[in-house]
Amino acid sequence: MKSRLNEVERREQMENTSFEKVLIFHADRCTGCKVCEMACSMAKQSTYNPKKSYIKILKNQEMDVNIAALDMKCDFCNECVEWCTSGAIRFVSVGEAAIIRKENQLGIFPAPMLSYA
Repeated sequence: MKSRLNEVERREQMENTSFEKVLIFHADRCTGCKVCEMACSMAKQSTYNPKKSYIKILKNQEMDVNIAALDMKCDFCNECVEWCTSGAIRFVSVGEAAIIRKENQLGIFPAPMLSYA
């Protein structure tokens, strides 16, 4: 029963959240260094701990590619973008993200928003 309530709460949170920015990820630029995770955790949690970061760099072993994902708690502070040494991530407006998605360039896409329970 408790897990069902958590799921309902997460859905309500997603429905009530309006996003003004979208994280655009350039997979071909990402080196997997996870400096963005360290910068986020320090800015938001006052500790260098990637497990507490609101951005996650996930490695797809089969395709040998990194994928960025954002936690729903992200407030788009831009700390991760400022510390990304390869320029693989950037925040854009929702409208610009739609244009990027429509252009459908390989390896450039909006990062998914995830809710970690």
